[in-house]
Amino acid sequence: MSTRTGFFVMCVLALSACSEPSQELTSDSSQGKPEYAGTGSNFVAPGWTQGDKASWTSELKKRTQLGQNEYNKIH
Repeated sequence: MSTRTGFFVMCVLALSACSEPSQELTSDSSQGKPEYAGTGSNFVAPGWTQGDKASWTSELKKRTQLGQNEYNKIH
């Protein structure tokens, strides 16, 4: 094996380790169960009722404003 071929093989192996994992949506909606239905666990966010779409939407809005809004984190 020549030096050039060995270098090419090493580059291919190095770049294959940098591949990004699949970001395919893996929610329960593919099984006919909506996301807001919950899992039946008792460990849920306070204020959210499992199976209630309105409380699910409200909790998502609150989480977005409190946890993912950089302006609120800084000020």
